[in-house]
Amino acid sequence: MSYLRRISTAALALFLALTPAAAWAGPDQDKEWIVTGQHVDAPIPVWHDDTNSFSLNTINMPMEKTALWIPKAWTGTGEKDEAKSQLVIPAKRPDLAFLGAEGTVLNAAPQNPGPGNTPIWAGLGAGEIGDTDKFEGETYTLDLISVDGPGRMEMFIDNGDSVNRFLSSHDTAYRSVYNPRHTHLYTTFTQPGRYVANYKMTARSADGTAIYSSPITPLVWQVGGANPADGTIKDIVSSYNAARAERTDGNAATPMLTLSHHAEREHPGDNYLTDITLDTGVATDSGRAWITVNGYFLTEAVVEGGRVTVSELLGADAAAVQAIYIPGDSTSARWISQPAQYSQKDTEPVTVGGGDTILGPSNPDPAPVWNPDRLPVASRRVDVSYDLVPGTTDQYTATVRAADPTLRATYKIEFLESKYDFSPWCSMEGTLGAGGVDTKPQDLGVCQSDPMYVRITLRPHPLSDAIMTVADASDVTVGEHVGLTATLNLRDGVAAPEDPEPAPTPTPDPSPSPGHGNGEAPAPASSLLSDPVEIARGHLDVRLTQAAGENGTTYGLAVKDDSLTAARTSVLRTLESTTLAVAPNARFVRPASLSDASYDVLGPVGAATYVLPETQNSDIVWPGLSTEGIDYAALPEGADLTLHLAQAPVGARVAFFQGGTFGAGAKVHFDSTKGDGVVHTTESTHMHGNWVFSAPGTYRIEVGARSGERVLAEPQGFTVIVRGGHHEQPAPAPGDEP
Repeated sequence: MSYLRRISTAALALFLALTPAAAWAGPDQDKEWIVTGQHVDAPIPVWHDDTNSFSLNTINMPMEKTALWIPKAWTGTGEKDEAKSQLVIPAKRPDLAFLGAEGTVLNAAPQNPGPGNTPIWAGLGAGEIGDTDKFEGETYTLDLISVDGPGRMEMFIDNGDSVNRFLSSHDTAYRSVYNPRHTHLYTTFTQPGRYVANYKMTARSADGTAIYSSPITPLVWQVGGANPADGTIKDIVSSYNAARAERTDGNAATPMLTLSHHAEREHPGDNYLTDITLDTGVATDSGRAWITVNGYFLTEAVVEGGRVTVSELLGADAAAVQAIYIPGDSTSARWISQPAQYSQKDTEPVTVGGGDTILGPSNPDPAPVWNPDRLPVASRRVDVSYDLVPGTTDQYTATVRAADPTLRATYKIEFLESKYDFSPWCSMEGTLGAGGVDTKPQDLGVCQSDPMYVRITLRPHPLSDAIMTVADASDVTVGEHVGLTATLNLRDGVAAPEDPEPAPTPTPDPSPSPGHGNGEAPAPASSLLSDPVEIARGHLDVRLTQAAGENGTTYGLAVKDDSLTAARTSVLRTLESTTLAVAPNARFVRPASLSDASYDVLGPVGAATYVLPETQNSDIVWPGLSTEGIDYAALPEGADLTLHLAQAPVGARVAFFQGGTFGAGAKVHFDSTKGDGVVHTTESTHMHGNWVFSAPGTYRIEVGARSGERVLAEPQGFTVIVRGGHHEQPAPAPGDEP
């Protein structure tokens, strides 16, 4: 391993632009905000009308002024508890091969956090963009330009039986998120230490002539280690050079760095940790230890009694660990260890002595930089196919394949009753990156009974020579195989590829997509809106609210509606005025991978229900629960949100649960067949889960709030209307009680 990476002259300028000013930079004590143990969205894009440009935030603070910290975190110390800052790659999941080998343990910011949103509940934000018609194709992208750190970074959503990949440090197929929306997901790291992810926003003017962008903006992830805010050393080279070179007490000390398998078992996941121990050789020494992994900052620790041990999750591949000692007393001397190679697989201790060189950033598998000026198109053809999975009647493998393997675009495929239908019965969306192919499983059960209208929307990256293309086909019958072909439209002045293209099937449809919302949207109001509204897609939360008055604090319930349905901005609505519309595209067939008994709220394996998923689907309404903004100091017994099914079709069931990691046991908060549900909170909470409706029809769910025996808010109801396919007629509602 080299101590300093060699950089070509051509790459030097870009390297300097994307790398921290100091090669050994690490401590972020000068950041204005170290974010940990809370809900946070970053990056969040912000559009500036005055300059026609973007910037990137962490919530409402410029992103470059913040750092996200993943400390160790657990749900508890029992046998059934788990380490929330770790992710174990399960067996028999080939779709997870991009994460590493089966059994590998990764450092992780979890999709669903532990108590108190620990270690951190991080996601991507929708941002403050305004109307998108100012952009060509109404498209803009969040681009990951580079990642500089000791290992690999991956961002993805766990669906229980499958995953949706978002961004990757090393796979350049996953470097763009199109029109980002509020999303919570896993962010995993193969090694602990400090990572800098560099992002940029990109769009084109509506006429395609101008490119809008943001500056390349860094987001720091501190993976493991101590809180960066507690650091005292800013530049290790300067601190080392300024430190005492020789001992003043005459002791012939022999400092050592030892790496060994962590022996204690206090918390879940402790068996995967490595102890990193610096011993100065003199029991009276005190100072600071600076520890790096592959030359990247990991942590700064206090040395007392001549010794310090930190326990961290190293990667499955061996990493070079080094310690630098900076004396803080009047007698000890500075010291540099040799790099010690170690991994989470190692069980025997490794001890090294002193060295003479501070290891610079030296990831043995550096991440590539992706920052193109233009994305040419070699072929205009994009094929879409659905093939019935053998042994099933309604489960398909969907494949979107661009003839040009370098095409970068997002796509959406919709099956609708007619060209003028607003809500698809079946839909799928994804991205095409390097390789030009995307494959997903899809349930087409509700789209098999009658011929459907199919619309394919392709939105190429703003730097592409191709532009938004909409193609359609009528009277498509879903059988064992469905095959469609679309031909990309090219930007004015771009010559078409020389290879012949077939006539497009389906043909381009220049008509705009149906509009969103119902007529003129009202301006936001400070009080709760009570006009009836039906919300079919977008994010909302049933929220516990509080207000201070002459008689003290009062509590209430409201729907915080971020869907922009009949509103220009987020608004607060009454529960009674809110109806959630669930279309046939919410149909979900329980797969064998969710065979754990905790998923029986979905019916038996192979049964179909209607599910509002835990992770957002842009064509399905996404309701959550929230107590954000509540002062828990006045609620020593916490706050409980209660769930009661007040109306449902005969024999129908409603459930609310959060899935386990990769299909592990679910946490069921509400199963109407077993009575009312309770979501207990002891701190500010924002949560999403899977809402299950067993049959088409009309449901009424009542939500209340209490703290111990104290009623905070009387139950209030919202309505859910589930619409099935032609062959699924809703059962009659029995009246007030299910």
